[in-house]
Amino acid sequence: MEWDELPADEARARRAAEIASLTGLRGFAALMVVLIHTSVLTEYSWLGVPEYGPVSLFVLSGFLLYRPWARWGMRRAPRPSVIDFGRRRLLRIFPAYLVVLAIVSVVYPEDRPRDAAGWWQAATLTWIYTPQDELRTSLFQTWSLGTELSWYVALPLLGGATALVARRVAPRSGFKVTAAFLLLSVPISFAYRRWVEVEDLESYLTYSFWLPAFLFCFAGGAMVAHLVEGERAGLVTLRRIRSFCADRWALPVLAVAVATLATSSVAGPNGFAAVSYGEHQVRVLCATAVALLLLVAAVLSPSTAPLNRVLSTRVATAIGRWSYGIYLWHLPVIVVLERDITFPDGPVGLLWRLAWVLGISIPLGAATYAWVERPTMAWARKPYGRGMAERRVLARDDNATASTTTQPRAAAPAATRSSSPEE
Repeated sequence: MEWDELPADEARARRAAEIASLTGLRGFAALMVVLIHTSVLTEYSWLGVPEYGPVSLFVLSGFLLYRPWARWGMRRAPRPSVIDFGRRRLLRIFPAYLVVLAIVSVVYPEDRPRDAAGWWQAATLTWIYTPQDELRTSLFQTWSLGTELSWYVALPLLGGATALVARRVAPRSGFKVTAAFLLLSVPISFAYRRWVEVEDLESYLTYSFWLPAFLFCFAGGAMVAHLVEGERAGLVTLRRIRSFCADRWALPVLAVAVATLATSSVAGPNGFAAVSYGEHQVRVLCATAVALLLLVAAVLSPSTAPLNRVLSTRVATAIGRWSYGIYLWHLPVIVVLERDITFPDGPVGLLWRLAWVLGISIPLGAATYAWVERPTMAWARKPYGRGMAERRVLARDDNATASTTTQPRAAAPAATRSSSPEE
């Protein structure tokens, strides 16, 4: 995901603080994935919130990527370029992933694709549409990238359709219609989940990884973006939400309470043990609630709030920048370490595992960001095709014109550090 999706006309201090908090939040999600995948190998499998890692990244993706469509639907920005969007999304996901896939295939040949079809499915992240006997342990976490890709395909269709409807009616009516469309994702997702359970499709194909199962997570992030942009457009007021967010501890404490429920017996046994349909839905709902609470805190709470101060630190934002690489590398690292090293039992074994996994995955993530992700992101932003540079200039002019017609939100205090918008 890229922070370029945040509105450029927002007050600079507020935008810098928001970028820093969201970057740190992305890093936190990646570290929670590492914790879950490490702790399940020990007697401390209750550590971490099940499902939180990928769900949090889906919520963040929905928030960031839907904002341009929300602004267009509210007549505050030009229509997003689908070609530009697709190009940047593909260059954001695939270069780093393909590098990791190639290296893991050499280092851990046990998970190497067997034939040309297997290589094609692995390289295109379409393996989530194949029978489960084709899954590879060392890169199993990349199922979420396949789901993310399907969101990239669906977003221009769904975002464009809702924005077109919103633009044909009065602004306030359009805002309500769009909100209703986003809320419709909840019954769609859980009807799909129930259908998969009733038909027992998980026994044959990875249906449970497909976009409909997580559409409400992306739409939850999109709803936050819709509300924020609606407030900036003067279509809605968020006084009550902002009043609640003004309490610096309210949202973090509520998130901890929901996380506790997600790790209780109500959500089934710890770790990756088999759970019932109801227990699985409790896990997913709790993970989504935690992700949304932390997102709202990062976006609407003061930058001086304890959570945002932690997320905006130099260490947190660095982990956030490297988070995609950490996410890609950590599971192959875990698999290879478990093959080659015998770890002790008890808390020492857990800490020793985490030290090894993080000690290898974080430097690999940093190197992947510096040598693969950052260069390809810079290349993705270069003008391409005849007239692209002119269209971007016109888009900036339209944004500037739109910003003069609405009253901007008051600037929050600047964060002490923030990561670059290039991410």
